Amino acid sequence: MTSTAWWLKKRNDEAVISEAKKDKFATDLHIVVIGKDDGENTFASVMRELCKEKKVPYNFINTENAWVAGRDIDIGSIEIKSGKDDSIELSTHTAVIFPRAGAVATLANQAMLALLQDMGFFLVNDLQSMLLCDNKMSNSLMLQRNNLPIPLTSLISNTESIESAHKSIGGKFPVIIKTLIGAQGVGVSKVNDMASLTSVAQSLWKFNADLLIQEFLEIESDFRSLVVGGKLIGAAERIRGSKDSKEFRNNTHLGADTEPYEMSDEEVQIVEAAARASGAMYCGVDHASYKGKPYILEVNGSPGIKSHYKLYDRESGAVLPNKQVGKATANDVLGNVLEYFRDERNRRGGMGQEAGYIETIVIEGLADPIRAKLDTGNGAKASMLHVESFEIKGKKVKWKKNGKTFESDIVDESRAHRGGELFEVRPVIEEIVHFNNKTYKSLIGLSIKDTASEMLVNRELLTKFKVSVNPNRKFVLSNWTGRNDRTDN
Repeated sequence: MTSTAWWLKKRNDEAVISEAKKDKFATDLHIVVIGKDDGENTFASVMRELCKEKKVPYNFINTENAWVAGRDIDIGSIEIKSGKDDSIELSTHTAVIFPRAGAVATLANQAMLALLQDMGFFLVNDLQSMLLCDNKMSNSLMLQRNNLPIPLTSLISNTESIESAHKSIGGKFPVIIKTLIGAQGVGVSKVNDMASLTSVAQSLWKFNADLLIQEFLEIESDFRSLVVGGKLIGAAERIRGSKDSKEFRNNTHLGADTEPYEMSDEEVQIVEAAARASGAMYCGVDHASYKGKPYILEVNGSPGIKSHYKLYDRESGAVLPNKQVGKATANDVLGNVLEYFRDERNRRGGMGQEAGYIETIVIEGLADPIRAKLDTGNGAKASMLHVESFEIKGKKVKWKKNGKTFESDIVDESRAHRGGELFEVRPVIEEIVHFNNKTYKSLIGLSIKDTASEMLVNRELLTKFKVSVNPNRKFVLSNWTGRNDRTDN
C-alpha cells in the first residue's frame, strides 16, 4: 500500500468512527422570530415557551425598533439591536429565522430579511414566498399557474374595469371583494349587487387599496391545513359560530370555532401541491369544499396556531393515534415544526441569485481565470479541475496547470465513474477560489483524463455560491472567459 493510499484509508476510517458517535444531521438550533407581536397566544409566545421547554435558544426581534449593528459575512454572523443594551448575536450555522407577517410590512423590514437571506441565514419563509403569500392576487395567480382549483378571481383597478372583471368571474352575485394585502379576514367584504360593488370599491380606492373580486362560494366552514416541507402535519375545520349569522368569514379571530379535521386523499394532494407551489417551507393552506370539489382559497406564509388541529405524521401521512391528538394544542403543532428543522437536511434554503451554466472562476495562485461549468447533476465529493499532469509523493501532490507547477496537500480522493465503470481516481486538494466577488475554500479533484470541460463545479460548491443555474445563459455573474473546452455550445 502506498503512503497516499494508507493515509486516505486512515482518514476514511477515522471519519466512520466519528460518524458513529453522533447523528450528524441532528444539529444545534437557535430559533428566532421576527415580527411585531410577541403577546400571549401568538406564534411567537408559543414558540418561546416551547423552546424554553426543549432547552433551545430563542429570541424575538421586534421589526418596529430593530436594526443591524454589525455583521461578518465571512464567518456568517450578525448583530441585531432593538434598544441601547438589547443585542442579539445570530450565526448562519445555528439560526432558524421565522419571519411573521409584520416582517414584510415595510420596505425597511423587507430589506433586513433580504440581508439575512443573502448572508445565508435560513428563513422560514424566505422573502420571496412571504411576499407572494402576503399578496392575494399573486397568491391566486400562483395557484392558477400550477393548475390548482380556486374560486374565479379578477383584479379591479378602476371603475371602468368592474363590469368586465365581474363577467370574467361568472357574472353572478353575491361576490367577494378583497384588498390585496390583509390578514385575519380584514379587508374582505361580500357584496350583493353591482351598485354595492362599485360603491365599496370606490370607498376602498380612496385609501389607495388594491382590490380583487372573487366568486362567492356558499359554504358554512372551511379548512386550515399546516404544511412543513411540502407535507401535511395538521388540519382543522373552521366553523362559523351560527348558521344564522350574517358573518360569512370563518377566521378564528372573528369568533369561528375549530375542530380537528381528517382530510381525504384528494384534499391532502391538492393542499400539499399548493404549499409546494408557494415556495414556503412552513405555511397554512386554506381550502373549502363546494359541491363536492375542493377549492384552494389561499396560502398563508405566517399562519396562526389558534385552531384545534388533527395531527398527521409528516413522513407517512398517517393520522396520529387519538390518544395523542384530541384537540391538539399549539405546542403539539409547533413541536413537530421544531423537530423538523432540528435536522440540518431540512435547513437548506433556496438559491435566490441566478448564475449561468458557464461562469468564470479564479483559483488562487493561477494567473489565468478558469472557464467553469456549473454542474447541478454533479454529486461528486469534489469539483473537478483538468490539469496537464500530477504526481503523488506521500501525502502531497505536484500538479501542473497552464505551464505552472504547484504542490498541495492531499486531503481525500475522488472516484469518477462513467457508464458504471471506474473512470479515474483523482487526488483531492483544498484551494481558495474566487467567484462573484467572494472567496471560498473548495475541494478540488485533479484530473488528467479527457474530461471535455476545464472545470466542473459540483453541487457542494454551488451550495456555497448560493446560486441557481439558468441553463439558457452564460456569464451572468462573471466576466467572459475564452473557450477552453468543446461542450459549452
